[in-house]
Amino acid sequence: MTSKIDPTLAKSLIKEFQQENKASAEHALKTPDGQHLNGFFIDRESLETILNDQKNVGIHLFIAKHPDFTGKPDRAHTLVFTGSEPNTEPDAKTPYVSSGIVYHDTPICPPFCTDLV
Repeated sequence: MTSKIDPTLAKSLIKEFQQENKASAEHALKTPDGQHLNGFFIDRESLETILNDQKNVGIHLFIAKHPDFTGKPDRAHTLVFTGSEPNTEPDAKTPYVSSGIVYHDTPICPPFCTDLV
């Protein structure tokens, strides 16, 4: 599924995304204060809450419209995430279902960045 990545390659890929995002002008992903969005910070407590539920096999992350900008043309975004359980329904349309707890309002980068940015 996922794999570790060399930090130098990760920095290069992040930089490429940032350059492409800035170049996309009005279609760029933005923070609520209008800066170009680079990433998010997910706190340990919410991750542990999700991962301590033994039914969860992972976490789904979604980029979403920031709730303060609903219905507005601003391109401000946030991250929404939830624990994911295997979907055991016959003929399931998706391989996973949400565990029911959904988080949002994750701190954004900038300003909550690491040295990878």
